[in-house]
Amino acid sequence: MFINVFYSLVRVINKIVGLPFTFSHDGEDLILMKYLSGIKNGNYIDIGSHQPVNASNTFLFYLLGWNGVCVDPLPNLNSKYRLIRGRDKFINAGLFGLRTKSQDEELNFYYYKNNRDNSTFDPNMVKILSEKYGREPSSVITVPKISVDEMMSIREEFFKENKEIHLLNLDIEGFEIDILEDLFLDKVNPWVVCVEEIGRTADDIGDGDIYKLMKKNGYILGSKTFLSSIYILNNKLKNLPSDFIKTLKL
Repeated sequence: MFINVFYSLVRVINKIVGLPFTFSHDGEDLILMKYLSGIKNGNYIDIGSHQPVNASNTFLFYLLGWNGVCVDPLPNLNSKYRLIRGRDKFINAGLFGLRTKSQDEELNFYYYKNNRDNSTFDPNMVKILSEKYGREPSSVITVPKISVDEMMSIREEFFKENKEIHLLNLDIEGFEIDILEDLFLDKVNPWVVCVEEIGRTADDIGDGDIYKLMKKNGYILGSKTFLSSIYILNNKLKNLPSDFIKTLKL
């Protein structure tokens, strides 16, 4: 009920004001919609999903009838996802790839109360945030972890009819490439991948490890924002139903 009222309000505001409605930091959801519009009842996996609405790259798709699996270790998110995104499966844990050395069931999570999207498991990222921005974690908490294989088992059960992953959103402060390597090792190839890739411009992104990994696994770079890179699986590109695809030189 809440979502239906909210979506109706969004459409009314959009019609009256005439402005595009984005929930993302850099308008990633609007760019993603250029590629993925026309897909009904699509599926997404959102790793490092953070808040259910604010700065979300997947909430716009939820409003359009999509649903998916959201994973984030930030505390106090369970009730928000149940209330606002009831169709989604929310996992309140940290996701780690095969290269993660710790075998502990719980891991240290460096929590930044005033900059929650900076919260991370990576001590090196903590050092960078301190040196470059003067930011220090407000607390260090322990959170449960799950593996990529465990998450994919949950996804198999949750996506009962259509098993395709149309969109993967990935923002986990330094561990993105670990998760991507695990997914590709398991032969999981989402149609579109939006991954946080800070520190590179469109001009030099080809030198990055994520770009090289994506290209090796059949993806092309579709778009770049300040925070994120959007990669498209090349063998799916021509078959996407979006009218915007017709404008591309394929």
